[in-house]
Amino acid sequence: MNNKEMIYNEGMLCKHFKGKTLLEKNIYRIIKLNVNGCDIDDSVVTYTGDGTLKGAVNLVVYQNIFQDNKFFAREYEDISSTLSEEKQNEFHQMIKVQPLSIDEINVVTSDDFIADKKEKEKVKYKKM
Repeated sequence: MNNKEMIYNEGMLCKHFKGKTLLEKNIYRIIKLNVNGCDIDDSVVTYTGDGTLKGAVNLVVYQNIFQDNKFFAREYEDISSTLSEEKQNEFHQMIKVQPLSIDEINVVTSDDFIADKKEKEKVKYKKM
């Protein structure tokens, strides 16, 4: 895959599709692109794809910015895949892990949002 086709860049902030609002969505920072599974330390990075990590190629390594030390890897083709029309309408985005707009970056990096998100994460993990 050439760089013109890539929609992600290292350091970019993105949102997972699940959740109705930004506060409900997982927010990720892209850490590394085009990684082979055999080059990943699975004690640090959780593979969320199908099959085995060691055989996986063209992985995107990303981190949940509101959960310390939570790193994940998934195939580029999977996280960049287009959602069904039904899911696009329900979750208001076109792809599974979509880059944030400038306005969304301004929101998720604001002190108020960070405080609200950290409190929401704390409550979520107390229930588990």
